[in-house]
Amino acid sequence: MKKILYILFCLLPVLGGKAQTLYRSQIRVDNESITRSDDNRLTIRMELILQENLKLASNNVATLTPFLESQGKTKVLPAIVIYGRKRQLINQRNHQNPEGTYTIIRHKRHENQKIDYLIQLPYEAWMRQADLKLNVDMCGCCDVVEESSGEMITKLNIELLKLHPAIAYITPKAEGVKHRAVEGSAFLDFPVNKTIIYPEYRRNSAELARIRASIDTVRNDKNTQLTGIKIHGYASPEGGYANNTHLAKGRTQALVDYVTSYYNFDHNLISSEYTPEDWDGFRKFVESSSMDKKEEILRMMDNQKVNIDIKEHNIAKLIGVQAYQYLLSECYPALRHSDYVVNYTVRGFNLEESKEIIKKRPQLLSLQEIYLVAQSYKPGSEEFNHAFQVAAVMFPDDPIANLNAAAMEIQKGGDLTNAKKHLAKADPKAAETINNLGVIALIEGDMQAAKKYFDAAKAAGLKTQADMNLIELKKKKNYPAN
Repeated sequence: MKKILYILFCLLPVLGGKAQTLYRSQIRVDNESITRSDDNRLTIRMELILQENLKLASNNVATLTPFLESQGKTKVLPAIVIYGRKRQLINQRNHQNPEGTYTIIRHKRHENQKIDYLIQLPYEAWMRQADLKLNVDMCGCCDVVEESSGEMITKLNIELLKLHPAIAYITPKAEGVKHRAVEGSAFLDFPVNKTIIYPEYRRNSAELARIRASIDTVRNDKNTQLTGIKIHGYASPEGGYANNTHLAKGRTQALVDYVTSYYNFDHNLISSEYTPEDWDGFRKFVESSSMDKKEEILRMMDNQKVNIDIKEHNIAKLIGVQAYQYLLSECYPALRHSDYVVNYTVRGFNLEESKEIIKKRPQLLSLQEIYLVAQSYKPGSEEFNHAFQVAAVMFPDDPIANLNAAAMEIQKGGDLTNAKKHLAKADPKAAETINNLGVIALIEGDMQAAKKYFDAAKAAGLKTQADMNLIELKKKKNYPAN
């Protein structure tokens, strides 16, 4: 089931801004106007008035450089160059006038000088709410005397074209059974070569409490049903492999026995496995470290032809006593761990229940239940947007969750960065994904790309929305009817 949402993008341009003074009240900006035209060009108009109190020595030059700044991007605009009397004569004599400037004028002392600034440039989406700023550079014959960097002129609020794009959502399918899991790792301490758990030994009390808390979260919730617990124990690589096998197996079984006894669980509820030596964890530690001879260590680890006990001995010999002690204290303790997974199922919820649960335990909801919560609110409302954001967090790799989150971000307007990130995780072949990419292109003014997307979405089966969006394209004066 698909949902179409029509939205109106219509934001006013900046017109007739209030006069303001910059650079210690020596430069005034007045009558600024920033608009976007149908042919996707940005027009910037403003008056720059050099006040009579502007201090510019005869040998100096002032460079006024407007620029746009937003989202980590900058567009430098043509500069205005103002010469002192002597500096202008020297530069003319030496033919040193800078190129690519908007205008070059000579400073006149004790009077106001007005510069009508008017430029056009290709519009880019990031410019829509950019800051228009002015950089003032006062320079002597050789060195910079003073610089004022980036004083604000105005914030743009560029008019987006009056569009009614059809944004596509997808209604997720219901989950037959809602399977969920709580995962964690415990780092239990055992006396050397022992496989008995002593609850009060070192940090064991806190580690066992962490495991029980994970289980209790499920057991104490009337909406959930515990279905199984999996425990996977690991030992670290130091010592002989045979002894580590004994330790990993015994310590894993000790934890299984502890949980079974503590809760009086049926033995069939808990399954277990063990890994004698956690070489995967060892490798990750070395990869992320700054250890000497790291590459040699990794090559030794990857050599499958060498006996595992000899391999560990060779690594210890290669790195030396001090580095090996570092591994024993900083790496190996973390490799002795017990990973656990508490599996459970969750009952279904009606709409009113879902609207309460999404606030406290959204992980209990299905993607469809979250979607129905969103649909119960007005499109564009805080609750509507929040529901789709929650869905993307709870189901971060789900194509439908990301498709709908992207659609919501497009509807919000403003920065489309998040929408693009979500669409990158949606099904690239889905007609809804293709259509929404076209809507982004349409908003950003890339008409050719938008048409390709809408044609492709129509071919993929999303005829209604694609046709509506193609009609929006034809409304553009600069876009050909065919």
